[in-house]
Amino acid sequence: MPLFRRFLFAALSLGVLPTFAETVQLRRTGNATVIAFEYITQDETTIMVKRLDADTVLTYRWEDLDQDWIKRNNPKLWAERELMLDLEKPEKKMAAKEDEDPFAQPTVATDAKSLVRNLLVSMQDGLKGMSLTANRVEIVCNEFKLEENLFWLGFDDLKRASLLSGKPDTAPRAEAAADDVPTGSNKTKVKGKTVTKAKARTPESLAAEAAAMKDFETDARPYNALGYLRTLSEGGTKGKPTWMMLRRSTADRETMKSMMLQYAAQAEVLAEKPEGKASKTELLVLKKALENCAESIGRVTREYNAVEARLQSDCRTVLTLALR
Repeated sequence: MPLFRRFLFAALSLGVLPTFAETVQLRRTGNATVIAFEYITQDETTIMVKRLDADTVLTYRWEDLDQDWIKRNNPKLWAERELMLDLEKPEKKMAAKEDEDPFAQPTVATDAKSLVRNLLVSMQDGLKGMSLTANRVEIVCNEFKLEENLFWLGFDDLKRASLLSGKPDTAPRAEAAADDVPTGSNKTKVKGKTVTKAKARTPESLAAEAAAMKDFETDARPYNALGYLRTLSEGGTKGKPTWMMLRRSTADRETMKSMMLQYAAQAEVLAEKPEGKASKTELLVLKKALENCAESIGRVTREYNAVEARLQSDCRTVLTLALR
């Protein structure tokens, strides 16, 4: 090494190493070779040293060294290590206390009743719904031949149904008002072709869209699986807007599908335990219902153009088992 570089390294080392370098002896596990080094520093997992015969700084992992031998032959070094480890113990104890927080631990079901209770709690976790920045309302409504006022009523239905006590209105959905239904007056002839004029959007629709967009952008999550299942089980003009939203919300579909499969697996495990034998049939019925509903929700994609009767039936079955 050039003389200049030696002087430079020595100057830098003076700023890092103690004034009086301490010599330590190290050896690897299963290796009788003992080497003396200048001690620099250590942490919980490693020790940094400098070779006595060169300007090389090395870092060794404590797990690779013979710690029992080092403890016997370097009492001062080991005393520093033990002090450092003792200082870290309170942090570990605090982390252990945080792990003992009952809110941080998942509730374990012990029977069919507690499993259904946990399922109902999970079904109330917030979901985002359909992004209105990625999906234009006019295009969605036109694709499904649905009046926009019914579309926004569907948004309100889903919010109400997402509340534990907010059951959907059982009254039949009013169809579009007469002045909202397209008539021959909004069609014109252009060189032999019939052209349908774009309908003017109402202030109420624009306000509803702005509110829904704000919910999505602020991650308000006003919907949940309970609301989806309730409105989908209604079918008809109540279920159609919710189904339209679900088709365009991959995240909501995946969340609900994963949640149902998770509880289906718990039901199967619980049914095989001795304490679950009394309710084994009930648990297996719930397992099958959750699996069927998860499968139906997984099949809701942009490729399907009609609300499937099986999805409606599967939602009703899960609701019957969860809310009885």
